Amino acid sequence: MQSICTSIAAALAITGLAAANAAHGEPTPEAKERQATAQPLPPTAALPPEGGLVGAVDLGGHVRTAHRTSAASKKRILQSIREHSRRFGPFTAPGTRGTFDPFPIFPVGARESVDLIMNNYVDLDSNEGGIQDWNCGSYTYDGSYADNGLLMSFDHQLVGVPVFAVLDGTVNDIVDSEPDQNAESSSMPTNYIGIHHGGDRYTYYQDLKQNSALVEVGQEVRGGEQIAMAASSGGGNWPGLEFSTWVPNGDETWDYLEPYTGECNPGPSGWMNQVDVPVDPVCRDFGISTTNLTDFYSNEIYSWRPPTEGFITLDHDLLWMWTQSTDVGPFSTYQMRFYDPSGFLAHETGTQWFNSTWNTYRYFHTYFAWNLEGLHTTPGTWTVNMIVNGAPYIDFQLEVLETGETLANRPPEPIIASIGAVAPAAEDILTCNVYTQEVDDLDWDLVRFQYVWSIGGKVVRNTISAGKADHLPRLEGCDAAVVQCLVFPSDGQAYGLPYTTKVRLAGESTGDCNCDGSVDILDLLVVLSEWGPCSICSGDHNRDGRVDVFDLLAVISAWG
Repeated sequence: MQSICTSIAAALAITGLAAANAAHGEPTPEAKERQATAQPLPPTAALPPEGGLVGAVDLGGHVRTAHRTSAASKKRILQSIREHSRRFGPFTAPGTRGTFDPFPIFPVGARESVDLIMNNYVDLDSNEGGIQDWNCGSYTYDGSYADNGLLMSFDHQLVGVPVFAVLDGTVNDIVDSEPDQNAESSSMPTNYIGIHHGGDRYTYYQDLKQNSALVEVGQEVRGGEQIAMAASSGGGNWPGLEFSTWVPNGDETWDYLEPYTGECNPGPSGWMNQVDVPVDPVCRDFGISTTNLTDFYSNEIYSWRPPTEGFITLDHDLLWMWTQSTDVGPFSTYQMRFYDPSGFLAHETGTQWFNSTWNTYRYFHTYFAWNLEGLHTTPGTWTVNMIVNGAPYIDFQLEVLETGETLANRPPEPIIASIGAVAPAAEDILTCNVYTQEVDDLDWDLVRFQYVWSIGGKVVRNTISAGKADHLPRLEGCDAAVVQCLVFPSDGQAYGLPYTTKVRLAGESTGDCNCDGSVDILDLLVVLSEWGPCSICSGDHNRDGRVDVFDLLAVISAWG
């Protein structure tokens, strides 16, 4: 059996915490320009023979985004805006400038601050070397002009996460040919799409996947329409989306704008539903493995999910665990409790350091190694509780098998989905949000989701994404239509239980059940197929809770 102390010594030699700043307060000089690789954090105490925390990495400090490393990206954006405005503008009278509709979504197929990690916002400190975000914190860096949402890993990028137009507009610029899986920072150009939204307002979507653009220059797009896929093109080293907003400031001059508002950026929010910065540690991802993670991290590239296994056997060497967290504050602590199959508390770590520094880490990766006697002698289903700062962090089952036994792949755990808009109208962007269990797959596999949107049985969008949200653009002429989002969770090998959510749009029914622009035999078939009691059904035109002859007559009377 491998020495736990040997593993720990090796791990501490290659990993640790990068210097970073607290979420509130005066940032340190190191925080103003964090290094691209993690710096070692000396252990505060020797690890006990049973094991414990081996290493930690400040992922937020490790990440470098494309616009941060390439001044050429900003120059190219401003150049494309000027060229478009000279050719087609001016678009508004000076007195109306600055009156803009708020954004209804953050334009990624993921849930903001859930599986889309907000790593940097616009820097509101105009002084060179100074930084400040809209929340009076330091979730930014000197000169940042974009709001940066990170995917969880390159594995998520490979599955795919879509990018959407945030509002209606016209595509004014596209770069789509640059490599898109860069794991090291550089000065390479990035893929991006620019959209003009009228009123001299532009938005830019950077770091996009190579050849993923679904639009062309000059094309009109609807808010909520997919335009590309998120990736890591350009000079960054982590996949995600850099989203920037640009507004005029005099003739042929544009400034970047921060749509988030707060104490240090007062005024009405640029978002319909602004998401606040989380303040407590949250588990974003977790996994177990018998693979030595010191070997996995030896290249100091942390943007791939570490290896995972759905079980261990009694003859395993060490049990490794890893987790990604957000918003881990100064001097945070953890506890780990292991209960054997009988429910007996076999091991309890007591209170240990999770973050032994003065810094707050917005995106934090830690890993552990355990050498517990019971895990080598007692097969069955163990239960593990992890507690951070006295609050539950994650509870999970650990399958321990006899030597030589295996466990078949298990499908993802059940999900819930909902269409987010309250009393939506046909002109609204619809969002299908997915809510998973604390452990969404018992084998720790990466779960992806197939979103099937339909209206009256007619499929209008069908896509697979690693993100926990998907969007549907506004549906012109679809008043009172019933929109359905059917979600299938999958681990890439097996599907879990599907979940269906529906919503009826506001307005009066036209008899066009499937919203294809005509009332015909297909709409009649919808009514017949849903005949009888029904809560939310496309064929229930008079909304009396059942599909019957009155709804049939409504279709016939609107025929054509």
